[in-house]
Amino acid sequence: MGRTGQRIGLVLGPMLALGLQWTGQPEGLSTEAWYVVSLAVLMVTWWVTEAIPIAATALLPLAALPLMGVSSTKDAAAPYADPIIFMFIGGFMLAACVERWRLHERIALGIASLSGGRPVLLVGCFMLASAVISMWISNTATTLMLAPIALGAARALTPDGKADLALGGALLLGVAHAASIAGIGTPVGSPTNLIAIGFLERAGDPMAFTDWMTRAIPLMLVMLPVGWIVLCAPLFRRGAGDSAAVARVVGEALRMLGPLSRPEARIGAVFTLVALAWMFRLQLNELPLLGNLSDAGIAVIGAVLLFLVPSGRGQGEKLIDWPTAERIPWGIAILFGGGLSLATAMETTGLAQWIGAQIAALDGVSTLGLIAILVITTILISELASNVATLTSMLPVVGAVAQATGTPLQTLVFPVAIAASFAFMLPVATGPNAIAFSSGVVTLKRMLTVGFVLNLAAAIGILALLSP
Repeated sequence: MGRTGQRIGLVLGPMLALGLQWTGQPEGLSTEAWYVVSLAVLMVTWWVTEAIPIAATALLPLAALPLMGVSSTKDAAAPYADPIIFMFIGGFMLAACVERWRLHERIALGIASLSGGRPVLLVGCFMLASAVISMWISNTATTLMLAPIALGAARALTPDGKADLALGGALLLGVAHAASIAGIGTPVGSPTNLIAIGFLERAGDPMAFTDWMTRAIPLMLVMLPVGWIVLCAPLFRRGAGDSAAVARVVGEALRMLGPLSRPEARIGAVFTLVALAWMFRLQLNELPLLGNLSDAGIAVIGAVLLFLVPSGRGQGEKLIDWPTAERIPWGIAILFGGGLSLATAMETTGLAQWIGAQIAALDGVSTLGLIAILVITTILISELASNVATLTSMLPVVGAVAQATGTPLQTLVFPVAIAASFAFMLPVATGPNAIAFSSGVVTLKRMLTVGFVLNLAAAIGILALLSP
């Protein structure tokens, strides 16, 4: 929201939190629960405005909950070590290793080389490359890697070497939006997925890796073609461009990578084994000594292997070193913990149940209506705030609604978690959006227009495919 928004949020958060305490607590709500309401309002305000770094805001429960008498320091700190956080850490170390040896770039260039210089097919190839990679690697990292290559391809198709807005915008937005869409495909594709899975596990309703993929991939396969058609609307009448020029851009990038290296082959093997273990974890649990193997355990084993497997380049070098591992977004792990700690406080003080009872008092709202309200609210908030912060704030409310209305938890949590990844309209909504907009070939008008259509398609798709 810029510096002005940050300054406003910095003051507004505490004012709202203290103002609530002066107004007095509602009937049926304990003093401790009312304290948690103020803490939640403060955190949400700071998350939305980014008054301070969102990971720093996530540390507030660790300090505030014991001071308010809501929980002990030990209980407040326990969610910061939730197993799902270690799944995140292990998965991101694997992704960092793939990026270190540029294996993802080779995969993307190989897919992009199939376009033959046709603008519409070129956009489709880059979207496919972005989708394949983003299912396993950070959406932002995927977009950062592919955006310069896509821009180079767009320039190669114009006589003056300058990417026109129609093609360049389609390519850059295609890469960004495909990354966001495909990020829902696997639990490790987006941090919001892991937040939802962690919430479900803590609520005693776990979702397996394959269960997530089975439910998410059909929606992903619908949204990707929709995004491609919307983005390519101005390009369908164009013929093939200079296929040789595109081939030169892609070929030069591949030439700079050189032949497949030993580190690439070895990290590819480790990553494949980890992915297969995630997908067939339930079958592995039936084997001797593997009965307690979890998704988090698989991620950590994979991460440790990276420090043990030689890169193949000699001198004792391993596939990953600690300086590379240090560059993963550790702040997101803290954000996970803060959100889980706040959610735990909402449950233990009875706040979540109270909220659910208020919503349950609404007459005539069907399960489909509840999902529609929650999904649309999540999408709109995600346009202005971090999708991670949005989902972290929404899940306790969703859980309370599920409990109060007797709706199965997964029925509400899963659509809301998916909706948190589908913010396409504004540059500030997601990292991929910001990267595409910063390229200079994406106008705000086009981002808003395409984003509105995709947001609408996402809401309809979620209600059609993910509702009972």
